[in-house]
Amino acid sequence: MVSGLLWPIIKKTGPLLMLLGLAAGGYWLNRHYREILTPDIALGERLYQQGVDGGGHALQGVTQNDIAFDDAQFNCAQCHRRSGFGSSEGGNYVLPVTGTILFKPRTFERADLFNKLFKESQGQVFRARMRSAYQRPAYSDESLARAIREGVDPSGRQLSPLMPRYRLNDTDMAALIAYLHQLSIRNDPGVDEQTVYLATVVGPNVDSADKTAMLATMREFVEWLNLETQGNLDHPNFSPGYRSDFAKAFRLWRHEVWELPADPRQWPTELASRYRRQPVFAFIGGMVNGDWTPIHDFCEASRIPCLFPFTDLPPTGHTNRYSMYFNQGLILEAKAMGRFLRAQKDPETRTVVNIHSGEPRSSQPAKTLTQSLHGDKRYLVVDLTFESIEQLRDQWQKLARQQSAPIQAVIWPGTFDKTIAAELPLLARYAERLLLPSPALEANQTRFPADIAGKLYFSYPYELPTAYHPHAFRVRAWMNTRDLAIENQRLQFNTYYALNLLQFGLEHVVDHFSRDYLLEYIENEAENQLNPGTFPRLSLGPGQRFASKGAYIVQLVNNDQRQIHPVGDWIIP
Repeated sequence: MVSGLLWPIIKKTGPLLMLLGLAAGGYWLNRHYREILTPDIALGERLYQQGVDGGGHALQGVTQNDIAFDDAQFNCAQCHRRSGFGSSEGGNYVLPVTGTILFKPRTFERADLFNKLFKESQGQVFRARMRSAYQRPAYSDESLARAIREGVDPSGRQLSPLMPRYRLNDTDMAALIAYLHQLSIRNDPGVDEQTVYLATVVGPNVDSADKTAMLATMREFVEWLNLETQGNLDHPNFSPGYRSDFAKAFRLWRHEVWELPADPRQWPTELASRYRRQPVFAFIGGMVNGDWTPIHDFCEASRIPCLFPFTDLPPTGHTNRYSMYFNQGLILEAKAMGRFLRAQKDPETRTVVNIHSGEPRSSQPAKTLTQSLHGDKRYLVVDLTFESIEQLRDQWQKLARQQSAPIQAVIWPGTFDKTIAAELPLLARYAERLLLPSPALEANQTRFPADIAGKLYFSYPYELPTAYHPHAFRVRAWMNTRDLAIENQRLQFNTYYALNLLQFGLEHVVDHFSRDYLLEYIENEAENQLNPGTFPRLSLGPGQRFASKGAYIVQLVNNDQRQIHPVGDWIIP
């Protein structure tokens, strides 16, 4: 009950209180329903990249010749790519669908079309579509929904029959369109109007000569490229019909070396701190002694391209969208050794002694070899772990005397690369074959004992020294004209390859500095006459992240000069 004293006050202020209450309620309702009705951009991203709708189901629709599908593989990114900038392959041109392109009238930029016009196969339909003067108005949300569902653009023209027509409810459609509105609408961090920022990550305790050779090559390349770029910037109209179209793409490179602390547990913090001070568009090259995983995980979390670092242990079981490697390192070599052993015609059972220490460069490939031989009843795999050379000698002699079957010994030296050669005669006394990874071949500059040379086999994931690659002469000439000493040819040639590929990629994304777009271009360009001869072939495809896929098994034919010959064909596990 309201007291008599308060009633006059309430009577006078009641209407005001009601208005305030209604206003507050209206504000709450408006905010509540706005939140409900706001499209879910995260759902749109999932639809675009993974092909999964709001109910957790695969995309449904109809594709060419009215063939129905119910398959997440029909996601947008398969053709339009993660960047949204489209693709072209086999004479089929997939239009870009970024926010800045869809929601503006269609125009043609010669610089954007250049690599497609001059690098792709061109059937009649492709030539007609690429050179068509056809324009279209900007998409609205409504006309884009119609295009996705019915295959008709804003002017009423039918889209390519390759474009599926999707069955999406209104909620999923709104989410997808909201995602497209913001897809690649601005440049990624690490680039401004004049400069693209790059970094190379170098770990502690790496070989000083290798580090010097890699960084010297990078320094010369960046200086040379910046001189050329500055010339283009200073004379933008020197060739009005061609070069001026690319003026907006020209950026100077600013390259830094990020040195990591001794403790790998501190690497993520150090990388994050440096990135906060100056974001980089990409990492180029790099070198650590051991596991590359902490840098890999940082690049994935930060969506930073990491291009062709030098590492024996790139992660092979992790999510990998942003890191590209030359090969799988020691894991690849272990797979190749396993494939080599399985291909042998030995009728008798053999014991494979898998010799390794506890460090990752030794234990991880040893585990891979065991997995590779699993199921082959001809081989009994026995692990021999050691932490010192003395322990290796003692355990080897005990184990070897207990074995009745012939022994194949596979040695993963790890940090003992430079000292394992002295132990090979003892190992060879009880084994009919000794297999070692390529670092053991290259780390031991002294001769292997002549009496055991016939038992030594090495995995070799590189091109044979006798092979001929024309581009190698151009790379060597480039280095010689700059008085760049070639101290480690393979490492320096691979560094040049990575830099050259990055240069090509940045030139062809023009001024669309999307990291995803850069990676997509590199996937296509990796095998385009840039291989300097360090591997038989370097190639990538959509989603591929290891450019070389195989290895040889070799023997020494000249102990003094380290000449080798393969004992079989190139092995692709």
